[in-house]
Amino acid sequence: MRSKTLANIASSLTCSFHKPKPQILEGETGEGKKEPPSCDRNWAELQRDVLLVIFLKIEMMEVFRAAESVCHSWRKVIKEEPILWRRIHMTEHDYKHLYRDPFSLMHLTRLAIDRSGGQLEEFSVYMVNNCMLQYLCDRTSVLKRLRLLSTNGLSAEVVAETVKRQPLLEEIEIRVSDRSFNEKFIEVVGKECPQLKSFKFDKIWSYHEGNRTKDDEALAIAKTMHQLRHLQLIYNRLTNKGLKAILDGCPHLETLDIVDCYNVKMDAEMEARCAKLENKSYPLIPYLPQMYAINL
Repeated sequence: MRSKTLANIASSLTCSFHKPKPQILEGETGEGKKEPPSCDRNWAELQRDVLLVIFLKIEMMEVFRAAESVCHSWRKVIKEEPILWRRIHMTEHDYKHLYRDPFSLMHLTRLAIDRSGGQLEEFSVYMVNNCMLQYLCDRTSVLKRLRLLSTNGLSAEVVAETVKRQPLLEEIEIRVSDRSFNEKFIEVVGKECPQLKSFKFDKIWSYHEGNRTKDDEALAIAKTMHQLRHLQLIYNRLTNKGLKAILDGCPHLETLDIVDCYNVKMDAEMEARCAKLENKSYPLIPYLPQMYAINL
């Protein structure tokens, strides 16, 4: 089934390189009919540049699961072309598919890192451990985008060390699962990533802390991330004080998403301060379910 799907992709792409001209059949008038492109192709004979276009249009896991097993020539291109592995993107669906076999999961991630040949620019994964991040840093230092969509099994110290070893980082997205990812961690990120343009910091666990206020993380952002263009804070406990500090400390800010930060009160003063932003998302309603708040 997967090979058939890949064949369909290949057929549509190769037809775009060699479009047959419309033919008018004998005895017909008007615009005539187009001959359907032939499906009798030898996929092993496709040129390398065409194969690269095909492989770059399909998900990384499909390259592993299907494309690599089609034929020897496809497998050769997949193994030898680092351009195919500049982006490692493994979704939650990929992990659910392989969750019963963590060895295979780690093996594929390592294999993708190795095939990038030190040219890896984006590392976007749903789940990874400390050893994998160390393995990543030993093999590339040109990462521009880091997305850790779950920090289960990760320590803030290892993630901070990863950031230190990737000085070209421009985008960071982290969904944190414990309190060790705090203002000290944010300060490290800001100081070690002078080119950082986008920072997304998702603290789902802090939902249960209710409307308790804390501006330390917002102040760390304001203090260290002066080149920031895009900021997203989810379930952060910052107040108007923290938001004002961010607006002062990040003068290039273009987009702001604090839709789940219920301690911010968007009064007339705050509305005026945020007017210059191109896109913004504010808390829609005050935080109501205080019954879920916990005492720390």
